[in-house]
Amino acid sequence: MVKLTNTKNLPQEIVRSVQSDSYTRGKSTISATGLLQSPQQRVLAKEYDDKIVLDVSDQIWKLLGTACHYVMEKANEGQADIIAEERMYAQINGWTVSGQFDSMSIKDKTLKDLKVTSAWTVMRAMSEGKIEWEQQLNIYAWLFRQNRNEELEKLEIITVNRDWSLRQKQNSGADYPDSNISVIPIKMWTEQEQKDFIYERVNLHQEAEGEYLISGTLPPCSDVERWKQPDAYRVMKPRRVRALRVLATDQEAKDYINKSAEKGLTIEFAKGESRKCKDYCDVSDFCNQYKMEIGNDQ
Repeated sequence: MVKLTNTKNLPQEIVRSVQSDSYTRGKSTISATGLLQSPQQRVLAKEYDDKIVLDVSDQIWKLLGTACHYVMEKANEGQADIIAEERMYAQINGWTVSGQFDSMSIKDKTLKDLKVTSAWTVMRAMSEGKIEWEQQLNIYAWLFRQNRNEELEKLEIITVNRDWSLRQKQNSGADYPDSNISVIPIKMWTEQEQKDFIYERVNLHQEAEGEYLISGTLPPCSDVERWKQPDAYRVMKPRRVRALRVLATDQEAKDYINKSAEKGLTIEFAKGESRKCKDYCDVSDFCNQYKMEIGNDQ
C-alpha cells in the first residue's frame, strides 16, 4: 500500500480526505486508465506498491477531482435522462478489462467524462486535441457497446478549469475558455479501430508482465510517455542570462554564430528533461531507465 507523508504539515482534515480515496477498478485485471499507462510504469507500481511514498500536498488536485466526480455522481443518480458512473467489463485474451464513464446522456447518446484541469490544458486540447482523452473515451465507447449492445452518437469531455480567471479571459485571446467549465468534443473511432487499439494495449501489458516474470526486465518508456523535451543548443552572449537563440542541433548553432556579427558567442548544450519522470511519475525512484538517464547527466 502506498505510504503518505505530510511534509507541508497540512491540516489533518485534508490528510484524512486524501487517505480516504475509495477508487477501485472493480473486479478487473486492468482498467482503461491502466491500459493507457506505459507497461513499465504499471508493472513497477504493482511491484513496489508498499514502497511508494507520496506527499499529501501533491495529491490535492486529485482530491479536488474526486470531490467533483462525487458531487456530479450524486446529483445525477436516478435521473431519467442520465446514466451516471457505470463500470463496464469485457474479457480480452484472458484478462478482464474495465472502464467507468462519468455520465451518458440518454437523449443524444453522448458518453461524457469529467476532468479537473488547467485552462492552459483546455486551450491545448481545443486547438490540438489531447490523445490520452481520445484514447480513454474510445475505450469506454467500445466497452459500452459490449455491455449494452447500444451505439453512441458522440463523446465529450467536460472540464472544470481550476485556474480559470475572468481577468485572464479579458486579457487573453479567443482561445482562452469562456468560463470555468468547458465541453470538448472527442473524435469517435470506428468500432474496429477501438477494438484493435484495446487488444494492442492488452497485448503490450501482458507481454511486459511475462517478460518481467521471466527475466526481470521491462520495455522502456517512450519519449512521448516520459514527456521528454527535445535537446537544445543555446547560443549565449557574454554577460547575458537568456540565450540569443535556441536551436535543435549543434550545427545550426554553429551556423548561426558564423553568420552573426556578435563577438564572443558560445554554445551551451541543454539536455531535454523527461518531465513526467522527474515530477509526475510515482515509480521513478524504482525505474532503471530513469536512474540511467539522470546518472548519465551527472
